[in-house]
Amino acid sequence: MLAFSINRESFLLGLSRVQSIVERKNTVPILSNVLLDGTGERLKLLATDMEVGISGHLDASIKSEGAITISARKLFEIIKELPAEANVNFRVNEENVSEITCGNSSFELKGLSAQDFPNLPSYDESTFLTLDASELKEMIKRTIYAASTDETRYNLTGVLFEMEEMEGNNIVRMVATDGHRLALIEKTAKGDIRPGESVVIPRKSLIEVRRLLDEGDESIELDFQKQHGVFRKDSIVLTTRLIDMSFPNYQQVIPTDKTGTAIIERELLMSAIKRVALLSSERSRAVGFSFSGQSLTVHTNNPDLGAATESVPITYDGNDIEATFNARYLLDTLSSMSEDEIQIDLKDNLSPCRILQKDDISYVAVIMPMRL
Repeated sequence: MLAFSINRESFLLGLSRVQSIVERKNTVPILSNVLLDGTGERLKLLATDMEVGISGHLDASIKSEGAITISARKLFEIIKELPAEANVNFRVNEENVSEITCGNSSFELKGLSAQDFPNLPSYDESTFLTLDASELKEMIKRTIYAASTDETRYNLTGVLFEMEEMEGNNIVRMVATDGHRLALIEKTAKGDIRPGESVVIPRKSLIEVRRLLDEGDESIELDFQKQHGVFRKDSIVLTTRLIDMSFPNYQQVIPTDKTGTAIIERELLMSAIKRVALLSSERSRAVGFSFSGQSLTVHTNNPDLGAATESVPITYDGNDIEATFNARYLLDTLSSMSEDEIQIDLKDNLSPCRILQKDDISYVAVIMPMRL
């Protein structure tokens, strides 16, 4: 039966990676567990909810090889409360009960047999692509907010990832839309890609990939095989089921015509929207935007609460335009950006607006106006 000793900090980090993946609804009890598998000098941790799975290895002193599944949440809570820099001793008895000791503390946790734990999808070591970790993290941040959370529009609950060759450059692109807004970013890949390949990655999976990227490193490996995607960083492997549905033709959504262009300080605009939106309808979050001269007036009039108005200085070239947008959609978009100045292109009060970072065409956001 499994028995090992491991550093508390290392064990805690490994367990923290699986907390957001394990099944919490408890419809299948074993999916609430983490698989612990000790072989050689390494302890393997594995968790899955049948949509997303993660596995990784930790250095440990394996005294007896074996495997067990145990409540991921309870084990994490126990290890979290143990003294820092301590060693944790772990042993499984014949009744699948795990005995955990550290200093003067001891715990017993009932587990389930590892034989019933589902396997993660297999993958081919030879077909991985390598991307810059910081660039992929940026791409996720700038698109994931626009993915839909409405399960009835399942094909929009993911982010499109596609690769193509353009003018001799290898391009990777990510696009997300919920039908009311769209976000697109593309980067030049430093390594090899597979031009023409495109997949739709679930939003939840990309949240987990982003957590993985938060741990640092210069690169991440990825591959897409049949209905699954694989992301690998060091010894950690994250697998995800892909969305096997067609993604909308996003090129048709991005406006090309405009009658007005505004250059605005991003932080000033965000602050004005936040203040004015305090009196907007909690349901619609509708806020009006009046572009005229060298000023943008942000305003709302709520019959139940009152009215709010704020002027923001802009550099504007074009016709006067009055349009209404969802304040939250605009704030999500502006929060995903990093430059000091942004550019807003408009056509009229009923056409979608295009938002760019000034002098940066690699990232485009589109927001549909509201019709009140």
